[in-house]
Amino acid sequence: MTDRERIETWLGAGGVPSTDIERRLIRRLPWVQEALSPLGHADIDAAQMGLRPAPSATGTLEDRLRLAQAGASMSAHELAELEREAEQADDPHLWVSSARLHALASVEREASARRALSAQELPYVFPGELDPLMVDVLAAGEKVLPALHVDWIRKLTDWIAPALAQDCKHLGLWFWPVLRSLDPGRLGRPLDRLAAAEMGPGSKGVVVIYAERLGVDLPSLKRPMGELDERIVSLARLAVSQH
Repeated sequence: MTDRERIETWLGAGGVPSTDIERRLIRRLPWVQEALSPLGHADIDAAQMGLRPAPSATGTLEDRLRLAQAGASMSAHELAELEREAEQADDPHLWVSSARLHALASVEREASARRALSAQELPYVFPGELDPLMVDVLAAGEKVLPALHVDWIRKLTDWIAPALAQDCKHLGLWFWPVLRSLDPGRLGRPLDRLAAAEMGPGSKGVVVIYAERLGVDLPSLKRPMGELDERIVSLARLAVSQH
């Protein structure tokens, strides 16, 4: 079954996105959005499913983040406040996602990440935790890292690689924009270890699309993936083919 056939079969069976990662990938696939709108009111239905901005950017922190990701108009000040709230909420996914939106909209936020990453000092991070410097990498890495020395990039890659597990757990796609700005050769083994680990639905799909993006093998990926994993992989492949 091709990737398009898999998604068409899912849509034909009445499938709708149930996770933010699906919605994020579907935003790059107009034909999927069209299929999800059987009544022809694409803008309304897509907004209800979080695929496009709703009329109002108010609500919970999670709601405002989803709206911003869907393209709702927010100022750099509003995004800075969103990041501040997300960091205080002690939710890794909200923190990383809001920091990225802020960095994309704010020259000052990008400059802050550049200064932090240029210091070339790596703090110790307890397993399973996120450090603000990790968030800086994930928020602005593709703009900042190419200007840094290759030896520093290697060290930085080894240091941040453990955060891949949290990314996959949260189905966050945190690393997606910055993968190629890190040292790809040092991410193959961490990804393969994750491929062999017990993980929640969808997590293996994130591992696979990262490995494919980097062109690395996953010899430890021996068990068949679940339906959500396969759907994430297919949506990611189709989204990449559009650009």
